[in-house]
Amino acid sequence: MPCTGDGAARKLPTRWLNWSARDGNAIHPLQLSILIRALNLCKVGGLVLYSTCSLNPIEDEAVIAEIFRRVQPNSLELLELNTLEKLKTRPGLTDWKVLTTDDVLH
Repeated sequence: MPCTGDGAARKLPTRWLNWSARDGNAIHPLQLSILIRALNLCKVGGLVLYSTCSLNPIEDEAVIAEIFRRVQPNSLELLELNTLEKLKTRPGLTDWKVLTTDDVLH
């Protein structure tokens, strides 16, 4: 999944040179459209894994929240990944602030 990559900044320290809090807002529609396409291609009973290398909730939790807002009730199930051996997880955010240009400039 294309993402801003801010979660990989430890490995790519130059990533911060052009980073902006608004980057996630710009890529959110693309991520959403790719995930919608994946869900449309998925067979009934199949699995789709959504993953980014971003820490921005606009690229992560907000994409998933928007998917569940758009689909028919009970047509998708969100599975916890903590059932996978040795995968460290934590609960996702349930709310977040969407940064705007005004927020960044002040």
